[in-house]
Amino acid sequence: MDIKNPSSYTPIMKTQLLISWLRKIMLSETDVMANYRNRIMLPVGMTALVVLTIFAGNNLLQGRFENGLVILFAQAVLLVVVLALRRGKPSPVPFGVVVLLLFVGVFVAVVRQGILGALWSYPGVLICYFVLSRRLALLFSLGILITMTLFVAHWVSFELSTRVFATMLLTIIMINIVLNVMGELQEALMRQALTDPLTGAFNRRRMEQTLEHMVEQGKRRAPNNVMLMIDIDHFKAINDRLGHEAGDQVLRQIVDVVNGRKRVVDTLFRIGGEEFIVLLLETNTTDAFAVADDLRLRVEQAPMLQDQKVTVSVGICAQCAGQSAEDWIRCADTAMYRAKRNGRNRVEIGESE
Repeated sequence: MDIKNPSSYTPIMKTQLLISWLRKIMLSETDVMANYRNRIMLPVGMTALVVLTIFAGNNLLQGRFENGLVILFAQAVLLVVVLALRRGKPSPVPFGVVVLLLFVGVFVAVVRQGILGALWSYPGVLICYFVLSRRLALLFSLGILITMTLFVAHWVSFELSTRVFATMLLTIIMINIVLNVMGELQEALMRQALTDPLTGAFNRRRMEQTLEHMVEQGKRRAPNNVMLMIDIDHFKAINDRLGHEAGDQVLRQIVDVVNGRKRVVDTLFRIGGEEFIVLLLETNTTDAFAVADDLRLRVEQAPMLQDQKVTVSVGICAQCAGQSAEDWIRCADTAMYRAKRNGRNRVEIGESE
């Protein structure tokens, strides 16, 4: 199958792609709009209040009191939401209720105004994806698609209902395609922001975030975590004699060795030129020493350079309750430098002050 040529897809392949696309939406933990939902809802709500005031006034002046009262009720709910968001407080009304009220108004408009009322469902579907979680927005939009099609078929005409169904379905598909692309770009940016581009290990910024979380946990319960501080011996000499390309290759191979030995729950960070930190979760010092010494031996035995062995010095420090991230790092760093002074290619255990 030529993935660049969709016309070559068989019906079964197209069905599989559709299922895969839906699974990605329903099972994905990434919600592109999650951090911006309140910021989006505030201007949307304020704009809706202004627009609805015009329509409420028009309906009341034209004698359509039921429509006017429904719009006024929706405005009252929106006003409560907007006032809360402007004060920096969470909305007392779930956004799902706001969207539901919006579409009750749209359905009433279809009954009263026919196809002109149905036109409001399109921006309504878009609003769903701005203010609701991705999964809930998909369920809402599909429910609106089916309900609106039935309403138009009954109150307007069957011919128009098929067009409403097709155009609204296309709108929903396009919105989800855009959100999928945005999600992939967001994940790529996060990887670039939190990983070292040369080795693929997490960077110092990610380490600081992780340590902050672990320190906070350590205040609530006795921690059982160990830090390994790893430094490549004579790394400057490798760069000076063989060039930075050889040094970069050594760094990548060190990461490969560590990744091949650590557990999934453990985390590797590159914090400097030739320095790495490995956080071992739920591990005591004895087991951590065995892991560190095994890593040291694996690095020594790995064929990283043709004419010389590459070795590392490792410092170990267990996390203590109430200990700051800086003190924990300093403890492991001191142990690592003691390993350097004692001949390199060895492991030393540090003691927290």
